[in-house]
Amino acid sequence: MSDNNITSVAVCGLHMTGFNLNSQLTNLGATYQKTVNSAPIYKLYALPTFPEKPGMARVESNGSSIEVEVWNLSYDALGKFLTMIPSPLGLGKIKLEDGSEVTGFICEPYVISHSYDISIYGGWRNYIKNK
Repeated sequence: MSDNNITSVAVCGLHMTGFNLNSQLTNLGATYQKTVNSAPIYKLYALPTFPEKPGMARVESNGSSIEVEVWNLSYDALGKFLTMIPSPLGLGKIKLEDGSEVTGFICEPYVISHSYDISIYGGWRNYIKNK
């Protein structure tokens, strides 16, 4: 969605509803749109950070669908949100299961070899529940 200075942002971890960084979105006036899955072209990793957080990376083969929440943010709020995101995470384009693309969290590849592949869980929420 991109009209009237509003854009959609997909989150896949600690910014989701019920997790400790969700307030970063809500404090910026973001509104929840929907929970959906990504296209099956990603891997989700538990990153070696404290606190532990997920990183989603697009792969060439053997990808999985990953649960994401889509939130609506103003362009100004998106700029502020971007400054809060620490490396190795960033924002890029995420393809959803319906073929549409939205801005969303992506992970820099350098950290993947030091991370645990949790794609089998289909998302961060399910990984945390089964941990």
